[in-house]
Amino acid sequence: MSAALAAPGIANAAPSTVRAFGVEVVRRAGWGADESFRFDTNGNEIMPQAYFPVQTLTVHHAVTSNNDANPAATVRAIYRDQAVTQTWGDIGYQLLIDRHGTIYEGRWSGADTTPVFQGRQGNGPRMSNGAHVGGFNAGNVGVCLLGDFTTIQPTAAARRSLVRTLAGLAHLTGLDPLATVAYVNPISGAQKTVPAIAAHREWSATACPGDAFYPHLPGVRQDVAAYLERFRREHS
Repeated sequence: MSAALAAPGIANAAPSTVRAFGVEVVRRAGWGADESFRFDTNGNEIMPQAYFPVQTLTVHHAVTSNNDANPAATVRAIYRDQAVTQTWGDIGYQLLIDRHGTIYEGRWSGADTTPVFQGRQGNGPRMSNGAHVGGFNAGNVGVCLLGDFTTIQPTAAARRSLVRTLAGLAHLTGLDPLATVAYVNPISGAQKTVPAIAAHREWSATACPGDAFYPHLPGVRQDVAAYLERFRREHS
């Protein structure tokens, strides 16, 4: 794990990618986001920016092809569906990961160059509020695996990127990947007790992130914790 985990800053930026929280992320421009989708006919942002300290991380699957030949096009399709068809004004997930392990920036997080976050509150960075778990979005970072994991597992490359991404986010935000969190929505006051790294189905009645993959999430949490421990030991 890179020392880039130490802060929500970036290094070695390229035009279409950026290194953030220890992983390389394809920026919105890199996958071809049409930023006009975020605005109404009067030029107002449909899903205005709001920023909150991170309380939890939530894993999803997109229920898309498992043999996707053009993942960037799939991200664009999800974006159009959520931003335009469902009229949310943006893609709801903060990050998406394809079968090759490529990580894509999702929800717009502001004019700075760091995906997911903008600014700090207290000791941690503030995440851009998205739309991936109804009623429990504020303070909840959504990471979506492209594919359908109802009957099969994510690829090894996708799982590695998921672990590294969750580890980087947990390190930046101070989350214990093995902990249970008493989440409180800072907007509505809605409460839910969930794992710090939760599955979508732990928030609401859904099969997401897939019946085959869901039983493996405890192992993902263990791998995230082990990854963090190695990083901290190497950089202590």
